[in-house]
Amino acid sequence: MGQAKQIRVIKGGRAAREAEAAPQAAGVKSAAAAVREVKEVVSDWVRDHRQRSDEFRRNYSALLGEMGFKAPNYGGRTA
Repeated sequence: MGQAKQIRVIKGGRAAREAEAAPQAAGVKSAAAAVREVKEVVSDWVRDHRQRSDEFRRNYSALLGEMGFKAPNYGGRTA
């Protein structure tokens, strides 16, 4: 316990920080391109959600119909 532990400090130099910053700056997109990409992704999510909802509604209506129940009509949408 009488001996102090040696600690080795590793410092990144200025060249290392600049080398890391260079690729990040090259990958920066314009604001319009970023907005367009987000819109495409969200549109895909919405389209997928609608398709899954419609599929669920059709399957649920069919299941209720097989069991003898009449499916309710919500807002004019039919399954």
